[in-house]
Amino acid sequence: MEHNKTLRAFVFFAWCIELSIFIGCGDTEDTDSVVIPSEFYDTSELTYDISDAEIQELMALDVPTNWDQTKDPELRAKYYHAHLLKQFGNIPAVHIVAAREREKILTSVMVFTTTDEMVDFAKAKYVLWPEKHNRDNLERTLKIKLRRETDDPELFAKIYREELIEQHGDIPEVEVVVEGETKLWFGGFRFPGDEDEYIAFLEAKYVLWPEELKLRRIEKYRKARAEGTPFHLVDLDSHDE
Repeated sequence: MEHNKTLRAFVFFAWCIELSIFIGCGDTEDTDSVVIPSEFYDTSELTYDISDAEIQELMALDVPTNWDQTKDPELRAKYYHAHLLKQFGNIPAVHIVAAREREKILTSVMVFTTTDEMVDFAKAKYVLWPEKHNRDNLERTLKIKLRRETDDPELFAKIYREELIEQHGDIPEVEVVVEGETKLWFGGFRFPGDEDEYIAFLEAKYVLWPEELKLRRIEKYRKARAEGTPFHLVDLDSHDE
């Protein structure tokens, strides 16, 4: 099983969600939440390249009060950008949010090719709307960034455990997935030897994210385990009847 640790494209219909951190003060048991230092919330270095001509064009737009009902997606995206520009001024956060919303208006999704892009978008939304929801989302995004960049397996596991418990509750499958994913990021499963552990990991992932593809994969590895077939020979692309 090949595990790619490089950053992938992150596709969000609503954006869901690293460097250095401090662990919460007081008791330092593993159940303590990871705390992101305040300096990582800094928004002063947000940037966005946009020409003066584009700014002038947007400022000259006569934005209707019901701009959000505009049928032409390109025009609706422009209205949204102009609306933000007139409301908040010519600041990077306006253009970052407008660009992402334009992408969503035109394609129904937002695609982040790096975690830094996710962080910048979360920061930009918090600059424009400094409310608890956006602050919490920024915190989650910063933790995701830290988890993906840390070389500390314990920190990776701690942050990932928090994420999964928030999404699925404190259930046994969460711990199995955390342990398995940590192993994948830091060395991977070993075959022969880790077959049972790997199947348990796949089964726990299926409980958290039930998909037919996951179930078929589990069945293939169960069959291979029962027949004594080495896991590296399992053909995941075949469609057995």
